[in-house]
Amino acid sequence: MVRTGHIRNTLFKHILQEPLLHFLVAGSILFFYLSYNDETKQKEQIVITQGKITQLLSQFKKTRQREPTKKEKQGLIENQIREDLAFKQGKELGLIENDSIIKRRVQQKIEFMLRDSIAGIEPAREELEAYLMEHKEQYTIAPVYTFKHIYINPEQHDDLHAFILKLQSDNLDKNYRNVGDSIMMQSEFVNISATQIARLFGQEFSKSLDKLSLKQWQGPVKSGYGVHLVFIEKKIPEHIATLKEVEKQLRRDFRADTQKKAIDSFYDELKVQYDVKVEEDQ
Repeated sequence: MVRTGHIRNTLFKHILQEPLLHFLVAGSILFFYLSYNDETKQKEQIVITQGKITQLLSQFKKTRQREPTKKEKQGLIENQIREDLAFKQGKELGLIENDSIIKRRVQQKIEFMLRDSIAGIEPAREELEAYLMEHKEQYTIAPVYTFKHIYINPEQHDDLHAFILKLQSDNLDKNYRNVGDSIMMQSEFVNISATQIARLFGQEFSKSLDKLSLKQWQGPVKSGYGVHLVFIEKKIPEHIATLKEVEKQLRRDFRADTQKKAIDSFYDELKVQYDVKVEEDQ
């Protein structure tokens, strides 16, 4: 008798440890909860609008590159019904209240809607000009140069100074492409910004150009490769951009700034409707 009881207790403990049983028990409790609540409240509608169906079909076609079959269409609708049902029930069960992932997703959707509502706005020219003046420090255009250069590799010359003097005594305006040392870089640049020059030759070379005079061979000017003789044909000094020069970028920045202000305003108005408290460590 004792042995039979021992076997029964052991078997009962084993059953309780089974994950499937836990699932069935939890499911039964949840079903009971849902059934009880369904009897005590009026049924809430779940509406799958024609617009939503069109969106589901469009997403399917974009992903699969074909129209869905009748069965697939019904499956899409059924999945949407389940999604809506699960979401509504999750709210009632309090599953959503402290779920940061769901909260973040809702926040992203609201902010996307706000941005999308402003995306089509085309600012007037006067608004762009005012925006440019308000943020002119952001639209300062770096100097632009048209120049040619002769590369000299210091490691290939015992007397670098003498070699440079010899080059400067030649008619460099005509022969500059055929003298100097070999380098995998073009010998002439047209309307290139100081920022682009810094990427190609290094910051020291780019800054040195600002100190050179126009229309004469000068140097040596140091770069990341060695030294150069440089002839600056034309220079457009650093300046605040005109509307014509940056209009495309200005329109993008204006919209982005307008969208940000709209979102900030949206949250400011919402905060007024709530008593927002932030608990901090004392």
